[in-house]
Amino acid sequence: MTNEPITTLDYDTLRDSLAEAGAVVALAELHGGVCGALCAGGAPAAEHWLEDCLEDQELEATDDLDASLENVVAASSRMLEESEFVFEPLLPGDDASLEEQVQALALWCHGFVTGLGANAPELAGRGARAAAGGEAETVAEVVGDFTEISRAGLDEDEDAGRDQAGFALAELREYVRASVQMVFEELAPRREAARDRH
Repeated sequence: MTNEPITTLDYDTLRDSLAEAGAVVALAELHGGVCGALCAGGAPAAEHWLEDCLEDQELEATDDLDASLENVVAASSRMLEESEFVFEPLLPGDDASLEEQVQALALWCHGFVTGLGANAPELAGRGARAAAGGEAETVAEVVGDFTEISRAGLDEDEDAGRDQAGFALAELREYVRASVQMVFEELAPRREAARDRH
């Protein structure tokens, strides 16, 4: 298993490897779920979520693909734990079409909410906003925003004004990046408690 940071090249290679193995789930959604699980329960939760997500897909897995998926969890965990805020969601690069970038960000956010909810249902469920203060309120706000982003798509006006839509997309990506880091920090006590139980 390598310990290299995730890059756009890794996105392209891993996306193709997943497709060749027969995965139905999109890489962006998979990475979002991994990060949601990392925030709520750390690396063991992310590994478990990844296994559950791919379990029913009858993948033709290879050692290379297995190592790459392990690296996604390890590299994402390292980035979130860095004090310099180096975390980046695993998404297509700027050379991808605007449609592909928008769809990938929407899927990433859907995956994040799913991965978080699988490990902290009280923070990601419908009643989360009603929870009293603290981590629940902060996380619920992000979950609500990510749920909205997960419905994103280009309308005709945005498709016509691609420069403006591209700028809005860049702002959304930055918001997602910063929000995930914030959720990770908010849920540190939860992860520590989970570690203590094991």
